[in-house]
Amino acid sequence: MRPLFQLDPRLSLCASFVPAGAKLADIGTDHGYLPIWLAKTGRVLHAVAADLRPGPLERAKENVRKYQVEDIVELRLSDGLQAFLPEEADFIVIAGMGGEVIASILGAAPWLRETGARLVLQPMTRAEELRRFLAEHGFEILEERPVLSLGRPYSVLLTAYTGRQEAGGILFPYLGKLLQSPLTDKAERTAALAYLGKQLRHLQNLEKGARAGGEQEAQMEYCQAAEALRQLIREEFPNGSN
Repeated sequence: MRPLFQLDPRLSLCASFVPAGAKLADIGTDHGYLPIWLAKTGRVLHAVAADLRPGPLERAKENVRKYQVEDIVELRLSDGLQAFLPEEADFIVIAGMGGEVIASILGAAPWLRETGARLVLQPMTRAEELRRFLAEHGFEILEERPVLSLGRPYSVLLTAYTGRQEAGGILFPYLGKLLQSPLTDKAERTAALAYLGKQLRHLQNLEKGARAGGEQEAQMEYCQAAEALRQLIREEFPNGSN
């Protein structure tokens, strides 16, 4: 029997949110590693691995055959969730895309408001745009956790439509609920601190861009958010990640 591969830390964290027995949809599946791993470990009884492009879907198809999970993992060409019926998945993973792309996928699937499906979201960039979309459209962040993968910090969000609009605050678009759950070990604290540092640099770059463009109101907003984040880092990590 072919030995099972290990997921990278980013996909492993996404997988940890998926409960046993879930009906999974993996949007933007690329090589299909996440649904294949969940199928081989017995975590899902059925999964749909979907991608917008035929090339990645063909690679996923080869891997599905290689690991002999054709009876569990279905492959589908789909622009986001457009080729899905509401009842086909109760857990939906959208990972490895820009936050604005993930937001557009969710916005184009209004049936998500009726199914109660859980969404595992992992934005690579522009996470603030995704969090703003979630807050404005009634998707509640149930849990958010940090992870380091290949030396880069990311955040994975577990969300669901509840109809409640998040009150948030000046840092909500940049941190979401990253620090609202206990950080369980040093590795997670290290990942959280790295993520906060990344977001601080992002805010500083936004502030510089607003200043160069003469956008005084936006510049002030970014400046205030950056200072609030610096203070948070000092309070939460006075001795680094220890």
